[in-house]
Amino acid sequence: MIPTVRVLAPGASGHGVVRHAAAVATAVAAEGVLPVGSGPADLTHAQFTDALWGPDIVSAAEAFAEAVRGVPRPLVLTLHDLPGADPDPARDARRGAGYRRVVAAADAVVVSAEHELGKARALGAADPVRLPLPLPVTVPAGPAPGWAGRTTLGVLGFVYPGKGHEAVIDAAGAHPERPAVVAAGAVADGHADLARSLAARARAHGVAWILTGHLDPPSLAAAAAAVTVPVAPGRSVSAGGSLLAWLAHGRVPLAASGAYAAEVHAAAPGALRLYDDTAGRDALVAGALARPASTRGPVPAWPDAGVAHAALYRRVVRR
Repeated sequence: MIPTVRVLAPGASGHGVVRHAAAVATAVAAEGVLPVGSGPADLTHAQFTDALWGPDIVSAAEAFAEAVRGVPRPLVLTLHDLPGADPDPARDARRGAGYRRVVAAADAVVVSAEHELGKARALGAADPVRLPLPLPVTVPAGPAPGWAGRTTLGVLGFVYPGKGHEAVIDAAGAHPERPAVVAAGAVADGHADLARSLAARARAHGVAWILTGHLDPPSLAAAAAAVTVPVAPGRSVSAGGSLLAWLAHGRVPLAASGAYAAEVHAAAPGALRLYDDTAGRDALVAGALARPASTRGPVPAWPDAGVAHAALYRRVVRR
């Protein structure tokens, strides 16, 4: 019997969690699972991050609880952006309460990184499962961007607080060549002020700031190929698709040490270069600018997310 899974991830198609849901659906379809958007199914797979479901955690949790009341069971839930280490303890507590309500509605809870398992248990998940993020599927690159001939440091993905663009601007300003900084992606909703402050920071350092805006897949592939030195500066990212996008495009990024970057480094040795502090970051940047070829390599072997998710679906249906 081919299991049928209802996919539940409302929101704009460009949102990272919605893209994740689509990538998982494509991957499990190759393993004999039939993803559907509505109608009868053997189970439901929902994705949750508070920013996807509402303007605040209370309304997001309420919207999620309402949405899953009538869905086919069992309910598999993948958590993203888990609370548990927010610099603002009050915000962390609010998000934790909302996530606990969401977790309580699920029959199986999934996270995308080993270090998230403890956070999920703290939120009430009795037996959370870690399944790998799919390595992004790439397409042939479109025309090279206009800045392709310049020396650049690049960051992939949305511009939002905590992504680490500030550190990349600082690294560019610390190098004698003053490479331009490319933000290869759009500004996340509600963060126009951040984009303006990043542009001002770059000016203060004498560094050119290039904000591409939204990139379709061919344009993203062209940008990923054109950047001189790829950087993944988000130290607090729980499980980051942007880091994996560099790998999928055959780049070896410089990555700030963090729990997820360390896991990727262990899973795919040589696929990225970790730095711990400002001195380490600047040394790696200098080395990569001197040897740009060192930032290019083969796409690493990566666990098959389709196999892992399909196996979980079959287990929860049997159970």
